[in-house]
Amino acid sequence: MLQKAIEWIHRNHLQAQAVPVTHRKKIPYPEVTGYYIPTLLTIGEIQLAEQFARWLVSVQNPDGSFSLDNPTISYVFDTGQVIRGWVSIIDRLPELADPLMRACDWIIRGADPLTGRLQFPAPGGDWSLGGRGEVNEAIHLYVLQPMREAAEKLNVPYMHKSVDKALSYYLANCSITNFQMPNALTHFYTYIQEALFELGCFAEVQRGMAAVAAYQQASGAVPGYHDVQWVCSTGLAQLAKVWYLLGDIARADKAMDFLSQLQNASGAFYGSYGVSATYFPTEEISWGVKYCIDAEQLRIARHFDQTAYQYNSTISLQDGRVQAIFSEMAETENVLDVGCGKGRYATLIKQNFPQVEVHAVDISEEMLRCIPAHIHTKKASIQDLPYADASFDLVFCVEALEHALNPEAAIQEMVRVLRPGGRLVIIDKNKARLGALQIESWEKWFDIQELSTYLQSLHLKTRAEWVSYDGHSADGLFVAWVATKSPILTGHNPRLESDHVRASI
Repeated sequence: MLQKAIEWIHRNHLQAQAVPVTHRKKIPYPEVTGYYIPTLLTIGEIQLAEQFARWLVSVQNPDGSFSLDNPTISYVFDTGQVIRGWVSIIDRLPELADPLMRACDWIIRGADPLTGRLQFPAPGGDWSLGGRGEVNEAIHLYVLQPMREAAEKLNVPYMHKSVDKALSYYLANCSITNFQMPNALTHFYTYIQEALFELGCFAEVQRGMAAVAAYQQASGAVPGYHDVQWVCSTGLAQLAKVWYLLGDIARADKAMDFLSQLQNASGAFYGSYGVSATYFPTEEISWGVKYCIDAEQLRIARHFDQTAYQYNSTISLQDGRVQAIFSEMAETENVLDVGCGKGRYATLIKQNFPQVEVHAVDISEEMLRCIPAHIHTKKASIQDLPYADASFDLVFCVEALEHALNPEAAIQEMVRVLRPGGRLVIIDKNKARLGALQIESWEKWFDIQELSTYLQSLHLKTRAEWVSYDGHSADGLFVAWVATKSPILTGHNPRLESDHVRASI
């Protein structure tokens, strides 16, 4: 499901600049383009995310706001989702600071100074749902966490006060947990639920999600409104996302299993499916793809949360995978364990090389909880590593690349954070041995020469060798690719470094 959705993005984005409204309405949509950016980063589509961010700067209104197809009408919600995108990528694009500040200031200037209530379209306008009333203005909660994060990035304390005032207003004055409201389309309703989770309102989101859970069918489907027979595809993906965030894995899995049956051959989704469906029933909507990707990635992350107990937290010092890493520890001041799991390799390094600063990153919170406190940990996708260029002497990745949606992007990230002259060690399974172990549907094994050739395209000096594992000899199941980055730094793009590949297998 993920790969098809990503392929839809590549076929349908507009000149590598923006996301369209639908596959038929080919006009750029700033709101959706904005909240696509963090999703693109997590799947390794960094260049596209940067292009989207820069395009948004080019279409920002002079007052800092954003519009759709009428530049005289600006929207708080749309502007807030651009803020969401910019905040996620500003560390890569520091030039976004000024446009980000102007977007936030526009929202704050338009808020009611007494209550904090944000601007919203007049009744009967763009938020009209006909006989069902208006879109619940509490969807503006989905603007607040991005503004909180902007306040931190920009070091603007007064912005926190505006966010807190708006949050208090919506919690006190809007229906946020009643799925039986006539205007509670799952898509809009779940904007609110995800926002409540982001904002730390856990009691409220638990109530809100319990209210909609009562309507989930045995198939996993949830009706678009409480009183219809059709399903809103985006709303279902969003519900699954929030259920994963809350740890309600079984309910989320059921929703995703049903969603997978709805996915069109193109990789996208019509807005709604079923009898008398009314929400974009014949158009593939761009935001449906975004939330499908988000939910499916969380599905994988939560799989590791659920199964963390099955993974070992220790490993023998004599294991060939350990020795492949240890053999590259000379003249090393700091290392990064990418996809660290419970940190068994990182822990051994710290025990045997106490002077070395050890960092570790993984997508699973449960895995990270098992790692000793003296190892620096971060929760993140291996396709979007939260470290500066040229940060580490040694980067290694053991049995984690196989779980990456975009292995090439993950490798590029590892090379990016590697200092000139640094070493990269990738240890994973040999594609020629597929079938030797039972694996998950998303797991990938690697052809020795293909991965070596890819490392060659990044101009890394590389060797590949068999390694022993778990008491087994080096029988061809596990391969270590050991690569050295050029000592001359020519830019952050790993494709610009020099040298060649040398394979020893």
